Amino acid sequence: MTSPAFRILQGFCSALDLLFPPRCAGCGARGFAWCPDCQQAAGPVPSPICERCGAPLTSNRVCLRCRQTPLICDRARSLYAYQGEVRKAIHHLKYQRDLCLSLIFGRALSAELERLAWRPVLVASVPLSPSRQAERGFNQADLLARSLAMASGLRFRRRALRRIRETASQVGLSLKERRQNVRGAFEADHRLVTGREVLVVDDLMTTGATLDACAQALREAGAERVYALTLARTLLEG
Repeated sequence: MTSPAFRILQGFCSALDLLFPPRCAGCGARGFAWCPDCQQAAGPVPSPICERCGAPLTSNRVCLRCRQTPLICDRARSLYAYQGEVRKAIHHLKYQRDLCLSLIFGRALSAELERLAWRPVLVASVPLSPSRQAERGFNQADLLARSLAMASGLRFRRRALRRIRETASQVGLSLKERRQNVRGAFEADHRLVTGREVLVVDDLMTTGATLDACAQALREAGAERVYALTLARTLLEG
């Protein structure tokens, strides 16, 4: 059930758009934060997909990575393929504190969560390091997670997960290197997650190493089940 706070923020964004018409984060069209054409062009991860991690497949029901090293997450899915206008919109969200755009994507993620029929009671986000948070001033995963939670009538708990050590950029690293890079980088608050089903939200999934490190921390803190949902996913074949 959509929360009153979500409806109030939607009304605020609608009024703001009338006063200061936005430009689409995908194509730059005036008058929309995320225009109808870009919404139409934003494609899902192509089927078939791995039933565990959501990666595109060429055969089988479970990808090679999940057969060799199963995810700690119970399930992981992504709303869009990371390409074209979606890539531009995520870049915009990552570097611009665009609340109105996060509400649009939060509603879309909420609809996907309902379609998946997962039943988390708590929403968390992948945390930035304290230095990166201070440098940027916000965390785009927080914006998405909070918007999804309000649109779904769930509780968002920013402190459910925290990053306890700095990590190098994951860009250019192999799967093994990515997993090693983020191993032990997160800690979960057992007071918030013990015995609960938790949804972890992020903007982008590539190999799932970061999400799995978050899931590991949540499991160690007593979470009953852990799901992961991202706005987009890179198209690496499984």
